Amino acid sequence: MIQFRSVTKKYKNEHYALKNINLDIHSGEFVFIVGASGAGKSTLMKLLYNEERPSSGTVTIGGINVANLPNDKIPNLRRCMGIVFQDYKLLQNQSVFDNVAYVIRTLGISSSEINARVSGALKIVGLYDKKNATPAELSGGEQQRVGIARAIVNGPPLLIADEPTGNLDPKNSMEIMQILDQINQRGITVIVSTHDNAMVDYFRKRVITLDNGEVVRDIQAGTYE
Repeated sequence: MIQFRSVTKKYKNEHYALKNINLDIHSGEFVFIVGASGAGKSTLMKLLYNEERPSSGTVTIGGINVANLPNDKIPNLRRCMGIVFQDYKLLQNQSVFDNVAYVIRTLGISSSEINARVSGALKIVGLYDKKNATPAELSGGEQQRVGIARAIVNGPPLLIADEPTGNLDPKNSMEIMQILDQINQRGITVIVSTHDNAMVDYFRKRVITLDNGEVVRDIQAGTYE
């Protein structure tokens, strides 16, 4: 499903964020991307949804080299994936329901279909009973669950989560990871960048370790170290 081939990312200050990355991630996998701060985790994730482009090499998703996409095709790419951020990125003046519905209201589908999809996504993350609340009325863990519901409401085959538990306590972190695991069990490919070694050790998924922009470890059913 996803291929990195000889991918290097160098910024204008001559800093190498990634160096000659070669990876294959298959449909239905759950993958942790780990490493110290500055190892290249966020850059690798941003290459997937075209927030950044490689200096050299190719990033292919479903046979399409996303690094070469013209700007007007990037929205179509992102509709085929769900993205979860560390800082939630919710619309503060909108309800939970409207935050989740926001991403599909431009697709020309009926209001009944929107209601069905949003309700289904909120039930998956356990927040259907808070659909009329605003983000200010939710805990940090609940806000991140809204972010996950928003990411899956369009039924994407790929979910990308960049440090999704970075702002959460251990209890909420566990709940978020359990939800991501349940989503993966529905057949969705899940890629999570994290520095949360306890979560990585608990779930025993595939672990790819970056160090100074290079893949130094890639192990199935692995631990953080």
